[in-house]
Amino acid sequence: DVHPLTEGLRLVVMKRLQYDRQTREERVGPVLMGNISVAGPYDRQKPAADRLCEEIFQGKRKREREESFARVRPCLHSLFVQRQASLTEKVQKLRDEYKTLHGRWMVHCAKLDEVAKAAALEEAAATAGRTTRRSAAMGDAVRTDLEMEQIIASLGNDELTDANHLASKNAATIPDMISVTKGSIDYSYDDTNNVVEDLANFYTPNTCLEDWTEEEKEIFLEKYALYPKQFGII
Repeated sequence: DVHPLTEGLRLVVMKRLQYDRQTREERVGPVLMGNISVAGPYDRQKPAADRLCEEIFQGKRKREREESFARVRPCLHSLFVQRQASLTEKVQKLRDEYKTLHGRWMVHCAKLDEVAKAAALEEAAATAGRTTRRSAAMGDAVRTDLEMEQIIASLGNDELTDANHLASKNAATIPDMISVTKGSIDYSYDDTNNVVEDLANFYTPNTCLEDWTEEEKEIFLEKYALYPKQFGII
């Protein structure tokens, strides 16, 4: 029995030996003519600009792009809807968590205020009955113009130092934080304003001694030895 691979190789070698006598043009010519006859007519003229633009923006390519957009649009829409729903759910969860923690913090602050109020009442009870010039001057009744001016000045100082009063006028609208849904941030802002590349050169104190020559340094030391700290003469 003859092996199929051996028989195939023998046929290839025999065919190659038969066509070795032909030239390259004789072998390539029939194949090239067959391809030319099968292929359609080729327009060698360069298309005009209007024709090219019309073919790209209004022809077959435009229809193909519109079809691809129509196929991709539902998928993108569903992805955006899912992302927005996940983001909304996470924001609501964070708000609920903040409300819970804020409520606990307010309860804790109320307990601390009660403790401080009890201590203040004990101190007031201990000092009850003693009236000094300072406590009499700071009562509810205003007796002189000086006391009125002092109270008005104290109210102005309170407005300048009260955090709640200042925040009511200078409150900033803080946007929501970037919500991370998959454990990493997809985008970030790289601020390169006033960036320092060479830290050693930037923070090294500039003494200008590097600009002096060795001869100038020797002259300065000699003059300084003759006239200590008299830089005008030096």
